[in-house]
Amino acid sequence: DGIVTGVIGEGIAANPNPAFGWVGGLTHVSPTSGYWVKVNADANLVVEEVYPSDPELVYDLHAGANLISFPYEGSIAIQDAILSEYSGEFSGFIGEGVAATYNPNLGWVGGLTEFSGGKGYWAKANSDLEFSFNISDDLRRIGDSIDLTLPDEIEFNQSINQSFYFIEDVILDGQSIKDGDLILAYNGNVLVGARKWTGVYSEVPVMGYDGSVATFGYMNLGESPTFKVISNNGKEYLLESVPDWSNNEILN
Repeated sequence: DGIVTGVIGEGIAANPNPAFGWVGGLTHVSPTSGYWVKVNADANLVVEEVYPSDPELVYDLHAGANLISFPYEGSIAIQDAILSEYSGEFSGFIGEGVAATYNPNLGWVGGLTEFSGGKGYWAKANSDLEFSFNISDDLRRIGDSIDLTLPDEIEFNQSINQSFYFIEDVILDGQSIKDGDLILAYNGNVLVGARKWTGVYSEVPVMGYDGSVATFGYMNLGESPTFKVISNNGKEYLLESVPDWSNNEILN
């Protein structure tokens, strides 16, 4: 009470009302669905009176973005959780401030390296399909995580509206960008995203305006962010030819 200000699903939501309780079209929690839980302060979320999800859950996905659950209490590397037969069925998966897309030569690339129980994901399907995660006893392991920690002075707010720009390479003064160099995204003079370069096809999260005060000045449909690279030696560079922003997209 007083901390959760709303719960948002795929095209549906609920808000707490002091007189009527929970109101809105979202009336129950589905085991196959993911949700945004909006809070006004840091808190731990505890879900009570529920049963563990069946690891063999079948997800009936439609073409486009599907907000889904992950039916396991631990973490599994994305390359293990997605069978090879499904790799080409998805343009990518999006989490909170992190994403992954499939590259035919490199496999899964991006900051999202593992699926974790307790988190929801946008599954970007290329067509309608039935799908299940590959969760077997010999694959229940954590993936090789990537350190995405940013310097303390670089801050932006997580938004419900977000997109991810995957960058194959950046050439600075005739040389490729180096691990640890920073890529910052701006809308005008407002910082809307940032990522440390971690190798080929690093992705930069770019947040959009979702109606909240915390995201005022963030990206809107059709606007183009400005990308700035800060190298380890302190030099700054601007990137050109950045695609226009649109919500919940994986852009190259």
